[in-house]
Amino acid sequence: MAPLLLALPFFSPSARAALADDQPAACTARAGPKDNLQGVINALPADGSHAVLCLAAGDYQLQGLLWILRDNTTVRGVGPRTALHMRDGVQQPLLVVGDYLNQVPDRTITNVTISDLSLVGGQADNEFMPERPYLSNSGVVVRKGYRVRLTRLKASGCRSACLLTEQHSDAITIDHNDVFGAVWDGVSFNSTSNVVMFDNHVHDNIAAGITAEHLTDSEIRNNVLANNGSQGVYLSDSARNLFIGNTFTGNRGAGVFLTCAIRFRNADGSTQCWDNSMSQDNVFENNHFDKDPFTYTIGVDKAANCKSAGFKPNVWKASNRASASGVDIDPQRYGYCVRHEP
Repeated sequence: MAPLLLALPFFSPSARAALADDQPAACTARAGPKDNLQGVINALPADGSHAVLCLAAGDYQLQGLLWILRDNTTVRGVGPRTALHMRDGVQQPLLVVGDYLNQVPDRTITNVTISDLSLVGGQADNEFMPERPYLSNSGVVVRKGYRVRLTRLKASGCRSACLLTEQHSDAITIDHNDVFGAVWDGVSFNSTSNVVMFDNHVHDNIAAGITAEHLTDSEIRNNVLANNGSQGVYLSDSARNLFIGNTFTGNRGAGVFLTCAIRFRNADGSTQCWDNSMSQDNVFENNHFDKDPFTYTIGVDKAANCKSAGFKPNVWKASNRASASGVDIDPQRYGYCVRHEP
C-alpha cells in the first residue's frame, strides 16, 4: 500500500507540515472570555498575512456561531482550559471555517488551523440550524476548506457531529483530538478528499465514531475508535482510503460498516441506494478489533452492490487482528465486497 500513498502528493507534505506546526507561531492578536470573539476575528489584518489569534484560558459562552472567512488564520487556545461553550437552546454550530452564508460556498478557504481548545455543544432540539438548514449544529464545520488542520481539540456534547468537513474540502489534517459524547457521530467527512487523520481518540458517541459519505484518497491511522453506539467507522460511497494501525473496541454495531449512499428511506425503515455508490477499493491493514460484534458488515442493494462492472473490492489484510469475523451480505446475489489478502 505504500506506493499508493507516495503516488498521492498531499500525504507526505501534509504529515510533515502537521508535525512542523508543533512550534507555535507568535500571536497576532489575543482575546479572553469577556471579549467579543467574533469582533476580534474580524479585526485580524486584512493583508493576507498569516495571523494567529491566541485565546486565554476561560469559558467562552457563545450565544451563536463563530465564523472564519479569512485565509491563513490560526486560532489557538492554551489547551482544554480554553473552552468554547455553546449555550443551551442555541441551535447553531460553534465554529464554521469557510462560507456559512451560502449553501454552496462561493470560494475555498485555505490554510486555517484550529488548535488547543475545548469545544462543548449545548443542548438543542434540532440537528440542523433552523435559519440555515444546510448547516449542522456541529462543533467545527469546515466548508470547502483546503489545507485545514484541527488539532489538540477536546470536542464533546455536540448536537450533530463534533468535527465535520464538507463541500469538497481537500487536504485536511485531523490529529491528537479527543472527541466524545456527540448526539450523532464523532467525526464526519462529506465530499472530502486527501484527509490525514491520526492519533485521535473518538469514543462514546451515540452513533458512529467516524462517518463518511464520499471520502476519497485518505489515510486514517493510529486512532482509537471505542464504545460508539453504532460502528467505529461508517463508510459510504468512499474509495481509495487506507485504514491502518487503528484500534476498534466496544463499538455496538461493528468495527466497520461498508455501504452505499442512501437515495431515500422507505416507510418501513428500509433504504435504497444511489446507483453504483458502494464503497470500494479501501484497504484495511494492521488494525486491531476487540469487543466489536463483527469486524465489518455490509450494506448493499440491487442499485449499489459488489457485482457491478468495474467494482474494486475492499481489501482486508491478514495483518488485521480481531476477536470476531466480518460478514458479507448475500454474496451470491450481491457479490463479495471484501477480498482477503495476505
